Amino acid sequence: MNKKLFKITKNLKESSGYSTDISIKKAKKNLITIRQILITNKKKIIQAICLDVKKTLVDSKNEFNESIKIWNFVINNFHLVKRQKKIYFSNKKKGIINYEPIGVVAFITPWNYPLLTLSERLPFCIACGCAAVLKPSEFTPNFSEILKKIIDSNYKLNKYLKVLKNSGVKIGKDLCKDPNISLISFVGSTKTGKQILKQCAQTIKKTNLELGGKNPAIICQSANINLAISKVINGIFENGGQACVAISRVLIDEKIYDDTIKKMIIKVKRLYQRKKLKIQIPAINSQRKKVISLINYIKFNYPKNIIKIFNLGSKKFTPIFMKTKSRKNFLITKEFFFPVVSFEKFKNLAECISIGNLSGYGLATYIFSSNNLEIKYLVNQLQFGRIWINSSLEWSPALPVGGFKLSGQGRDMGIVGFKTYLTNKSLYIKK
Repeated sequence: MNKKLFKITKNLKESSGYSTDISIKKAKKNLITIRQILITNKKKIIQAICLDVKKTLVDSKNEFNESIKIWNFVINNFHLVKRQKKIYFSNKKKGIINYEPIGVVAFITPWNYPLLTLSERLPFCIACGCAAVLKPSEFTPNFSEILKKIIDSNYKLNKYLKVLKNSGVKIGKDLCKDPNISLISFVGSTKTGKQILKQCAQTIKKTNLELGGKNPAIICQSANINLAISKVINGIFENGGQACVAISRVLIDEKIYDDTIKKMIIKVKRLYQRKKLKIQIPAINSQRKKVISLINYIKFNYPKNIIKIFNLGSKKFTPIFMKTKSRKNFLITKEFFFPVVSFEKFKNLAECISIGNLSGYGLATYIFSSNNLEIKYLVNQLQFGRIWINSSLEWSPALPVGGFKLSGQGRDMGIVGFKTYLTNKSLYIKK
């Protein structure tokens, strides 16, 4: 057992829980304090994200601003945190459901959106009265350092919130086995998510997992093709493909398949020439090695499947469009985290749904259609946690995030985001 970590989590456990009106007010005050700390240190945080993730200054600013929107949402909707619900069985009997903080929550967050993924979860946790320990990615040392420094600088917050200095793999295992922690909230790969489930079994703690995605965009014959192409390109190249909701599969009605691909290739080239599309090299060394290996593997094993090797910006890290027919092809079932995109055609909606649900993941999908009945049918049958309709990557803190199947379990953000960090007790009362 990690004795130093155990001491930290034990102290946090003793501090968690807001059972009085005074303590509830303290929870909201903590939210406001953290938001102000983030805003005060905006420049340093943005610079740290740029250094760690190799994002442009504009993209890093966007991540910061979108994160603050979530803190604002939680503060403005603090009243939605349930504390108690009364249920009457008869004139002489009633029941009460007491909603209480789940306890200490450990957040294990990724490198690609270090502040945003944390902000999608932490403010809801704080609002519910939980204490939290934060383990940022070991691949974001600058962000981790500034986050620890600004949180540690407020001694009042230290009772409820700790940022770990050590962000290695071992500390993640220690968090999963720590008996003082009631919930592990993890964002990352499906492979690591499975390991976390095994490690948490020892203490049977709750897990909330947002994992990988193999996300399809569906372009129906009725779609506005120019709109669909623009939005799909946006979804493919977001953060250099280093986004769990990035588009990596494109399913197109066979009647418009060839024409749509041609137009999309032309659009990608034009956007790049006009400097409106950045071909982003993977941010971390391990991912760069994976991408180089992936591209070489595709070139050697799937030369006939290649539609277009773009060679824009870098021949070593080049986006590739692929065609595929095999339903067990690794192009469909493996997450790449880079713009290597498979294109598939479908004859009808039933086949589209079958193909769309095939990968085993269920994080996000994108539907492009002008037919409302078509859209409704697809929405009802596709097994994905987030669905964009005639748009891409637009979002609101009011809507929950999370996936199905290999993409995880549980939900964050929105009204249901508060429920994640609450447990309940049932009281049976006789008058």
